[in-house]
Amino acid sequence: MEPTKQVRPVQINERYRKGELSTRAIKQRLIIKVLAMAPDQTRNAIARQLVRELGLSASNAYHYVFKELGECLIPGGIVEQAAYVKTGMGPRILQKTGIPAFRLSEIGTIIAASLDEIEFSKRSRIVENYLISKATSDSRSFAVYEEALSRFRKNPQFGFEMLKQGVSEFLQGKLDQPIALLLKTI
Repeated sequence: MEPTKQVRPVQINERYRKGELSTRAIKQRLIIKVLAMAPDQTRNAIARQLVRELGLSASNAYHYVFKELGECLIPGGIVEQAAYVKTGMGPRILQKTGIPAFRLSEIGTIIAASLDEIEFSKRSRIVENYLISKATSDSRSFAVYEEALSRFRKNPQFGFEMLKQGVSEFLQGKLDQPIALLLKTI
């Protein structure tokens, strides 16, 4: 009688054999994906998703989340602290102040829309909501954002390609806004 095989989540090396992304980039992208799908998550909630998706141990996943948020994503302006979640257990100081929860910043939201790990319809909604909010908040550039929104709706594939390129150039420091190429070319 054969022992039953345990089904284990896809490992990082198996999932990204192409060598396009480093393991650190994979973890950062997954953190951004988790926050795009459900904002106001604590470090522990994000770490649980890393455990599910990548098959890491819980302590390693929490360490990676703590490190990536503290060293890269928060200082880079991609993630921001949203609020504090109250808790009834744990040290008294955490009961009084709460546990920090995180969300994507405006730039982080656009970066999330460029990730292929998020399904197409969700990414489309993210871009459309961003363009609508920018159009309504700034009356001087209403026409620019409204035109970009109508063209994005006509050809979202091209819009996403421009968005990916814009995000890439923004992260390299070549552009001031990740959505700049989308506004120019659409």
